[in-house]
Amino acid sequence: MRSEFRDAQVSLTEGERDDRIFRTTLKLSVMEGIFGQIFNSLCGPGSAFLTKFAIMLNATPFQFGILSAIGQISQIFQPLGALVTRKRRKRKGVVLALQGGGRGTLLLCGVLPFVALSWNPIDVFLLLFLLSVSLLAVADNAWIGWISDLVPPGFRGRFFSVRSQYLMLAAIGASYACSLFIDSFTGGSGQELHASKSVFFQANHLPLGFAIIFFAAAIAGLVGLGVLARQPEKIKRIEEEGIARMFVIPLRDSNFRWFLLYNCWWMSAVGIGAPFWQPFMMQKLRMSLFEVQIYGSIYIIAGILVLRLWGRLIDACGNRTAMRFIILLGGLNPMVWLFITPRNYPMLYLEAITSGIMWAGAGLVATNFVLSIAPNERRQLYAGLSGAFSGVAMMATMLLSGAFLPRAIGIGGLRLEPEQVLFALTGLARWSAQMPLSWVLEPRSRPVSGAIASFIRREIRPRIMK
Repeated sequence: MRSEFRDAQVSLTEGERDDRIFRTTLKLSVMEGIFGQIFNSLCGPGSAFLTKFAIMLNATPFQFGILSAIGQISQIFQPLGALVTRKRRKRKGVVLALQGGGRGTLLLCGVLPFVALSWNPIDVFLLLFLLSVSLLAVADNAWIGWISDLVPPGFRGRFFSVRSQYLMLAAIGASYACSLFIDSFTGGSGQELHASKSVFFQANHLPLGFAIIFFAAAIAGLVGLGVLARQPEKIKRIEEEGIARMFVIPLRDSNFRWFLLYNCWWMSAVGIGAPFWQPFMMQKLRMSLFEVQIYGSIYIIAGILVLRLWGRLIDACGNRTAMRFIILLGGLNPMVWLFITPRNYPMLYLEAITSGIMWAGAGLVATNFVLSIAPNERRQLYAGLSGAFSGVAMMATMLLSGAFLPRAIGIGGLRLEPEQVLFALTGLARWSAQMPLSWVLEPRSRPVSGAIASFIRREIRPRIMK
């Protein structure tokens, strides 16, 4: 009897300790993520500021394709995260070193317009950006292994949804403040917020403005590392198998191979036309950076409002079921862009709502789906291989979009710009991803019809009845 009581006490103590670790992880992960999100909003993949910077450096359509593809090219290096941590019991030191290198590298981009180079500045910028995001991709893979050890599977959807909400709010604040700052040099639509045009805010000082942006982003990213250093960590097992066998084992998993097919299919579809969303807004619709940020803010707020619902849906019904709805919306959103012109571009602000809802869920599924089908001891490796394969797939369609930009076409009374032709193609390709998704098995996944009824009964009806 005493032995059983003592065992129960130990179990309770371990449970309380795990609960404290989980709460500390969430708190510190949110704090660190806020600083990391400021960095990403200003100079991470997909940043409107990098698009504007590339425009200033006179980037060609193909170079815009490379800029967008770099974020995916870097995913090829994700499996290195599992490789460099395979003989380590802790991942923290690796994550901090790689993230510090990746975030600090972009400080150099701010000085490019001020130094004489034998190379074209846009080419040097693309190389520095590739180095930065490649280091960060390896770090992210090690981080996902670190964080997945701390968060129980049944709470991951809600954990990442809560974290993402705070990160999205940080993105809004950073993007608005910095877009007003950059637009002040060129007289964008946010210019009226300034009482007078100062000597500093002149068009020829725009490169200095971007140098300040890169500096602020790097500082925010490095401060975030100080917070990340305080996050707890569980001891991991040391992988004893050889490197070749380590990478071959996941590929022998037939369900993982189906998952790779679906994920590559989806990411290839998303990559079609992906380099041209922001250039189309700035160059063809003649939207200022501030107006682009308004679109982004609506997109982010819509995502914030539904993130917890997506998290609960994923935890209750599975990632595959959630992805069914995401694909449906994902194909619809690009079709709206076919009818947008410089005269009616405010219509995009309505599309931003459905786009924000869709990508909020897609972001959670992208993190959770591969973890849900991977063996516990190989989650980091499965995630790394998934990122590498899908990164190559999306990179290919991004580069092809930049290299073979189609001509404008007319359909009835509708004239489609070259970018809009690609937007139509990506919508159709996204819808087709429903087929390979059907072939992936997920233990906790439920049929769509049952999931809808259950979700309404558990989540929607109680809120209405209050």
